[in-house]
Amino acid sequence: MKHLFPFLLLSVSLATTSFAQSGDESLIKKNVSDTILQNRTLTVPDPFDGQKALLQLFPGKHYKLVRKDYTNELINWECKTCKTKIYPDVNEDANGAFPYEGGVATRLMNVMDFKDSSGMQYKVISFNHSAFDEDGAQTSRFTGGLLGLAKFVLTDSGWKLRMFQPAIGAYGAFSQCPHPKPLLIGQDQYAFMIKHSNGGGGGPFDGAYFLIAGANGSYQQVMAAYGIEKTVDSDQPDLCSWTSEYSVPMSDKKYFRDIVITIKGIYKSTDIESLPAEIQSLVKGKKKGKFTIEQRYVYKGSKGYELQLPVKAAVN
Repeated sequence: MKHLFPFLLLSVSLATTSFAQSGDESLIKKNVSDTILQNRTLTVPDPFDGQKALLQLFPGKHYKLVRKDYTNELINWECKTCKTKIYPDVNEDANGAFPYEGGVATRLMNVMDFKDSSGMQYKVISFNHSAFDEDGAQTSRFTGGLLGLAKFVLTDSGWKLRMFQPAIGAYGAFSQCPHPKPLLIGQDQYAFMIKHSNGGGGGPFDGAYFLIAGANGSYQQVMAAYGIEKTVDSDQPDLCSWTSEYSVPMSDKKYFRDIVITIKGIYKSTDIESLPAEIQSLVKGKKKGKFTIEQRYVYKGSKGYELQLPVKAAVN
């Protein structure tokens, strides 16, 4: 079932900051070839530098802007000959055709390190696309940041590009995607979990997990788990709240092992309607207490991960 996220995410960690290069000077962008979105051959030297690798993938105009405690490093580019494609935004607000008509700002998010059972070493970089802005700002409050991934393997000649997905989908808000976290889901098989939060001004904020994995030769979203978190402030004492953790239990499955999400929270009779459906039926007549939910997601091939029913739930 497709869920809607019509609300605005407000979070200090996603606060926007505007930079200028110097004085009133505006940032510029560089036109690049449409080959940047096609299958690539690229080898970068060891030791691996994620920002330099990203600049070779997207050879636009590079800036590193610093103001007090903030650093804004980005690559501005446009592609006048690229074919555009619409990518989904979990906020349900159209992200626009990518590459964006007015240009793109691409930022490195994180560099993840892996080693398989044979000793082979890998690096995966995640990067965020947003619309080009002459001030270097990210101000599209109702859209996520468009995620991309690139995987490199260490060879005698350097770090060779093994898998490259320029864009996958948009997550987060203010055009900023949350940093993906690696998750071992099989034998030498890593996927990447994104925790997305969304809510109205002042909260409460609702959370969802989205899992990105390599499948059929490309990185793609293979799981969506909604309602895994609800946060409230101290001035909202009558509201229910919960948090969650995820794990991948050992099994005889070689790849795409089951993913278990454990949700723990507090229920209150003043906010029963906000609780997960599994809990609402268990708390009738009770004023307050704690609850636990265990969800198991099972991989179903082309359908991705699906929630296995019935869901385990308990209250006390």
